[in-house]
Amino acid sequence: MEREQLILAENNYYSLDTHKTQLNNNVLVVGSSGSGKTRSIVTPNILQATGSYIISDPKGNLYNKYKDYLKMQGYVVKKLDFTNPGNSAHYNFFKYIRNTQDIVKISHMLVNNKESHRIDPFWDNAAQLLVQAVIAYLRESYPYSEQRFENVMKCISMCHIDENDDSYKNPLDILMDDLESENPESYAAKTYRKFRVAASKTLKSICITVNANLGILDTPEIEELTSYDDIDITSIGKVKTAVFVVVSDTDRSLDNLVNLFFTQAMNELCNYADKCCENYSLPIPVRFLLDDFATNCRIDDFPRMIASIRSRGISTMLMIQAESQLTESYGYDGKTIIGNCDTYIYLGGNDVETAKAVAERCDVPVKKILNMPVGTNWIFRRGQAPVNAKNFNLEPFQADKLGECR
Repeated sequence: MEREQLILAENNYYSLDTHKTQLNNNVLVVGSSGSGKTRSIVTPNILQATGSYIISDPKGNLYNKYKDYLKMQGYVVKKLDFTNPGNSAHYNFFKYIRNTQDIVKISHMLVNNKESHRIDPFWDNAAQLLVQAVIAYLRESYPYSEQRFENVMKCISMCHIDENDDSYKNPLDILMDDLESENPESYAAKTYRKFRVAASKTLKSICITVNANLGILDTPEIEELTSYDDIDITSIGKVKTAVFVVVSDTDRSLDNLVNLFFTQAMNELCNYADKCCENYSLPIPVRFLLDDFATNCRIDDFPRMIASIRSRGISTMLMIQAESQLTESYGYDGKTIIGNCDTYIYLGGNDVETAKAVAERCDVPVKKILNMPVGTNWIFRRGQAPVNAKNFNLEPFQADKLGECR
């Protein structure tokens, strides 16, 4: 079997050359837990060792199994471990801030609490202003080596509010005053003034909101993980690299930081392709293999980005359990994600609405989809008739591939 192929099922292999196929390489994989998303699709495509990978890896199983194989194939292999930060590569989001709009996006992702936002967006929006101001302050006043999450939290801790004295100046007020004196056009100072206009009691509540949203990240382990950056996102598009992002499938406490990484990774690679690469395409194609995509690996602005990443040499393989997960996470834009995946694979499940959508695609009764034999799937490729196939048999393929490295 050629390496430059996309493995979708037993005896169903497709070229990754988008110019030849005139299709994008985005794949949406839908199937219930245990239906074979990782075993029959993700793993064989990792073993193909084609291009670079950014892989969502719950529990770190894929990293443990295939890191040595990929190294033997000439890959630089890194593990960004959000379940055990002390045993991880380092990721500092400050490295990928290019302008004030990046600061706005990062601040929003760090403090936005989806549940509280539905009740009253004021508190998250106000909290975002404080985080924006602090990140901008560090960018304007500190050397790069000091621009890190630990110092964001230190600056926020300086923002003491005296509820009984609106004229009281806390240490952060004084720092911002000094910055404004040196640079009247300071973005950090201007943003901080917008935060500071509220009454003291309101400011106290805003500061509580900030600490509630960021406090779960304020640990020695996360401070170490974010103390500097050795991921070097742009290098993933320059040399063959596999980044395994270990994320918990049960603990949601670090979701904001995890999702920030995936968002910055895609944005940074697109930016590098646009500004530095011949034909605006990455020298090494990058594939995002994202398990539990709708909940574990949310990418800000993904519905907009998926429509344009093909030309940059970027593709995604998204694993979900039911189409309703996309609607829950992305709203109506979930349909945009489905529409921009030229390949759709259904591995079975009990979600009736998803089964109805699949049945309509292949023009068969819903009952036939709900009663699919275990170990089979339906493959839909744009412009081609649906294919009912057996799941890929991993064992002989894996034995052959790993045997090459012995």
